[in-house]
Amino acid sequence: MGGKHPNIHNNLEYAVVCFRPILQRLRIRNESSVGIPVFLASFPQLWTLSNINKWVITILKTNLNDPDCKAKFLSQYHKNTGIMECYIVLDNVFFANGVVSNEIRKAIAVHEFCHFLALLYASISTTEEVLQKKLRERLSKIVDVLTNEQVLKLYQLLNKSRPLSDDFSDFEQTKDGHFRLDCEDLDLSYTDLFKNFLLSRQMFDEYFSQKDKEEFIRLLKNEENEAAIDLYFNIAKIIAREKWLPENFAINQAIDILMKFYLSELPKIQV
Repeated sequence: MGGKHPNIHNNLEYAVVCFRPILQRLRIRNESSVGIPVFLASFPQLWTLSNINKWVITILKTNLNDPDCKAKFLSQYHKNTGIMECYIVLDNVFFANGVVSNEIRKAIAVHEFCHFLALLYASISTTEEVLQKKLRERLSKIVDVLTNEQVLKLYQLLNKSRPLSDDFSDFEQTKDGHFRLDCEDLDLSYTDLFKNFLLSRQMFDEYFSQKDKEEFIRLLKNEENEAAIDLYFNIAKIIAREKWLPENFAINQAIDILMKFYLSELPKIQV
């Protein structure tokens, strides 16, 4: 298998920019798109990766009818053809009409997408034989299963007010090791990838307009700090509503984006 792609293994922003279009094409929030396969061959930014034209991922909606299984990620590699089929399977309960069920659907689908990404990273980092061995160790075709209790805990974690990074590393389903197949050539953390696929700096930029940035800096320079924070947090709340994210998570992630990027970049703006 194997493949080369600059920065895809060690640059978080680049990886999110590279793989987010696949997540967008899955149209998690559009129930009518469920069951429609997404072929990785349609993403030019991935064409340098070996065999990627034979990968396909699909979201399926079904009645799992099992209290110990509310979502799962399945994969099947066809050795004769080189085709890799991947499925994110979600229980019908996530398609109920309601804010919480919508937010949970988004979080769970992104969680399973990170398992898909781990499989992809493994495939471009190792041989076919090693990858198959790792998949067999992960219970054959079933790579991940989420129980009802785990789903609830994941949502509660995302909806906490200002969770520390340790919270994500303490919860099994958000640990880097939960996703990792241990054969990836990857310096990035799947925990960070998970959080940034939910809300990245790239996504925040789509809402944080130049006018907003100028006003934000003006308020800070005038020491109107509360008004500046209100402006910034209101943008996070809008993103939360429109992108089906728990509001507390959107605010927490917005704070991280502010600390990592905007505080060093925004002072350069002339107001």
